[in-house]
Parts: sequence; C-alpha cells; structure tokens
Amino acid sequence: MKLNHLITEITREIPFELVLVFAFVIICSLVARRLKQPAVTGCFIGGLIIHLIAYFSGVDITRNITMQPDLIMVLIALLIFNEGLHLDFEQLKVNKEEITVLSVAGIFISVAVCAFALKLTLHIPLPVAVIASAMFMPTDAGAVLAILNNMKVSSRWKSLIAGESIFNDPFGLIVFGFAMAVLSGAEIDWGYTLGMIIIGSPVWGLAWGIIFYYIYRKLDDPVSELILSFMLFVVAFYGAELFHMSEFLAVAAASILVGNKKSFCMDHETRETLKRVWEAIAIGIEGFLFLMIGKTIPFEHLLEYWYLFPLVVIVVMLSRSVAVHLLLWLLDRCNQDIPFKWRIIIDLSGLHVGVTMAIILSLPADLPWLSEIKTMGYYIIIWSVLAMPFFMKKAVRKLAS
Repeated sequence: MKLNHLITEITREIPFELVLVFAFVIICSLVARRLKQPAVTGCFIGGLIIHLIAYFSGVDITRNITMQPDLIMVLIALLIFNEGLHLDFEQLKVNKEEITVLSVAGIFISVAVCAFALKLTLHIPLPVAVIASAMFMPTDAGAVLAILNNMKVSSRWKSLIAGESIFNDPFGLIVFGFAMAVLSGAEIDWGYTLGMIIIGSPVWGLAWGIIFYYIYRKLDDPVSELILSFMLFVVAFYGAELFHMSEFLAVAAASILVGNKKSFCMDHETRETLKRVWEAIAIGIEGFLFLMIGKTIPFEHLLEYWYLFPLVVIVVMLSRSVAVHLLLWLLDRCNQDIPFKWRIIIDLSGLHVGVTMAIILSLPADLPWLSEIKTMGYYIIIWSVLAMPFFMKKAVRKLAS
C-alpha cells in the first residue's frame, strides 16, 4: 500500500467517535498498569465493555469506525518495531540457537500440528486449517514482557522468550501469506520468494539500521531522533514491501540494531523519550485493535460456537507444547543447558494476541469456515489475555526460584 494512500486512509477513517471510545480503552489500560497487570488486559476489557454496551443497549458509537486490512498490518509492524527497540542484543546472541529454533522451526511445527488437529477434529479443509493455525500460533512479545518485567526473571530467559516472540510473529505472518496464496491459486516462484524473504528481509532491515545509526551519532536532539525512528520504520517497512520481502522481518531487524546501539548514539534523555513514546504507541495500537476485533465478531457468534472454546484452547496449547518441548529437548541433547522447568515456563509464555487480532481483521469475506475461524481466534485471545498470565505467573513463582 502506497504511503500517500495510507495517510489519506488514516485521515478519512478516524471519526470523532473513535476519540471517545479510544480514550476509554486507554483509561482501562492505565488502570490495569496501576494494578500491575499487563496493559493489554486493560485494552481487552475496555474494548469488550464498549461492545457489550452496544450489544445490549443498541447504542453503537463505533459503527462508523472502519479499517482496511493493509493498515492493520502496518499497525502490527509498528508493534514488532517497538518490541525490537527494547531487546538486549547481547542476550539475543547468548540465546541465538534457542531463539532461531523456536521462532523458525517452532512456528512451522506448531502450525502443522495445529492444522492437522483442526482438520481431524472439525474436518476443516487443510489449506484453511493452515490459515487458521498461522493466525493462532504466533506469540506476543509485548504481552509476555509486561508480565516478566514485574517478576524476578533472569535476563537470559527474558530475552529468550522475547526473542522467540518477536521473530515468530513475522514467520507466522509469512506462513499465513503463503497459505492464502496457495488457497487462491496464485503462482509462486518458491526459490526466489523464499530467498527474498528469509535472506533479503533481515539484510534490508540491518542495512537501514546501520545507516540510521550513523545519522543518530551526528544528532543531539531528542525530538529529531524520535522522528528519525519513525523514518526508519517507514523506510524498512515500505522498502521491503516494494521489493516483495517480509516487511515484518525487515522492521524487526532494523529496530533490534538501532535499539541496541542506543547507548552509543543517544543520551539518557533521548533513550527514555524513545522508550516512552513507542510504549504509548504500542498501547494505543493494541487498544484500537481490540476495538476493531469486537466489531468484526458478533457477540452471538461467541454464544453460538461456545463448544469451540475448549477445543481450540486445547489444540493450540498442545500444538505449542509439542513444538517447544520437542525442540528444546533436542537442543538440550546438543549440550544447550535448558532446564526442564524453563521449558515449561517458555511453553506457557505463548500468549497469542497481536498477530491473531491482525489476521482476524484481514481474513477475506469468502474464506470457508470464516465465522468459526474468527470466533476461535477471539477465544484464543480471551484465553491469552485473561487466563494465561495467571498460569505463567504461577509457573515463574514456583519454578524459576
């Protein structure tokens, strides 16, 4: 999507009602943070309250709020960019084997297991099951780190979990894109496409990260350097899109490089400004996505397909468990020291929120099983936001000591 078209769409599709409902969601997220809960929990509850009021009262002040799928993907890329800015590159290097295996092989294994389970249990056509699984399985680094930052967890394990999350988001979106292309019958040059995505995307992002790093070294102004961070995102994202690479891998690579060079090219004031502004943007995006997700899934569907809730939760959790425990067990056999208790914690860190919301909002209207897949995705989000943080905290307190 062209940049001028994006700007036009943003200005056209932000009615006054959005200001009101968005303010309420942000207030809910701030209350959640005060209660030492993840901001994403507050955003979810705020969005849910607004849509429950609309359902039971008939007064829907969000009816004029719409958004195109392309812009939804830009918002997800912004979330990935924010997460990359806060990762510790030194710890990423320490955990590079685990992160690579979990974020690449892990997403493919978990999607495959989940897809076959959905096909066997619900008789969903396999290509559609793969699309649904690619929507369910990517994890949310922001939601996970919001929990871990309030707990005593060593930097090694925190960076491993965050590193896995930030990279399996792009790979989950890549699987989704390929599955949609196959389902639509599009011709794919697999060698060229995979090369551009797997190799070209991170190289593109790293190259622009290095260029902007040297620009940062010449500046000494927090506002200018903040603006530069947005420019870096635009160049990495739209350049990758222009050359048919993965925009999400490109922005992840660019943000990780600049984020870990902050201490060399920015003073403390600039680093804090960058952190606070991008955190606020992330909370705003999550709040907006929760508003949109409630609009696209009628409340009646949550009641009609209630029996899918336990099924999809069990399938998704088992699929992640198979991938995590299998791969970490293999790494442990290769002399990577990964205690069993941390395999359990890493397994439970699979909160499926951001990418799941984005794909739900991007699904084509003619997709088979559309209502059931959207509803199952929303069930996974509910489980990830309201239940999984409890189990994760319990596991960390009991096992990480």
